[in-house]
Amino acid sequence: MELAQRLEKVFIGFMSTMTTVNLKHMAADQGSIWPNTRALGHDFAKKHIQNWCAWMDQLLSLHRSYFVYRQATPAQLKDHKTALMEALRYGLAINTVIAEPDYNEPDLTERLQVRIRQLQDAHDTFDDATLSDKQAEEVLQRVFPE
Repeated sequence: MELAQRLEKVFIGFMSTMTTVNLKHMAADQGSIWPNTRALGHDFAKKHIQNWCAWMDQLLSLHRSYFVYRQATPAQLKDHKTALMEALRYGLAINTVIAEPDYNEPDLTERLQVRIRQLQDAHDTFDDATLSDKQAEEVLQRVFPE
């Protein structure tokens, strides 16, 4: 299955789980019919970020399996680089929301920030222009002399 098809399948499953409402927070207090929108929004965002992190785990696993240890085709490489960049941008956008102190989910914030660093590292494996091919070869020769 192509990367785009796998990601679409994960996204559709993800969105279907996001439409589920957690009814325990529906009322602001037990005698009210008015929904506790803050709790609903917080729960929605928390589930969304947890699912996004799980999706990133799959994307990073795919990265290691197909793009670090194997030779990908140029088309696969282009699609994968695009997916990494889109995931990275989205992660940074989510981070601006949950990094606020009033969100009060430090474990989730830390987990998201780790995924963002991993995505950046994965993306940089393709676009790190700080070393030329010659310099990279010299480093490899120093580390792994023959």
